[in-house]
Amino acid sequence: MKRSEAEHFEILYRRIWGALNRPDAPDLSQHERQLLHHVPPDGSVTLTWLAGHLGLPKSTASMAVKSLGQRGFVARARDPQDERRLAIALTERGRARLAEDTVLDPAGLRAALATLPPGVRAGLLDGLERLADAAESASRPPDHRED
Repeated sequence: MKRSEAEHFEILYRRIWGALNRPDAPDLSQHERQLLHHVPPDGSVTLTWLAGHLGLPKSTASMAVKSLGQRGFVARARDPQDERRLAIALTERGRARLAEDTVLDPAGLRAALATLPPGVRAGLLDGLERLADAAESASRPPDHRED
């Protein structure tokens, strides 16, 4: 039975993740780290969207957001599109923390990429950028966030 492209990608993604995944940072819980990585650096999302996207109970996501807020990593404000909702956004401190918290081991990733010919690397990065853009577009339409 032939695999679909999506299934093949999933297998490759798991292999890369397994080889290069970094352990959770000691100052962040797993849920806090996940939340930080899913708040856009230049926008906001609702708590309901975050909880649903990560498959967390809203109460668990709320506790993690509260903890991150107390430490200055995220800010909560009324959503300008709907004052009944809270918008969650990264603060400068949150963006800085996120920048130092890479998901993959940087040295391992650099070493793996260095084994590829320059043209293959460029094509891979271009393709991944296009896939990332398409995935973000599909998973987070800005005008359809629910609370």
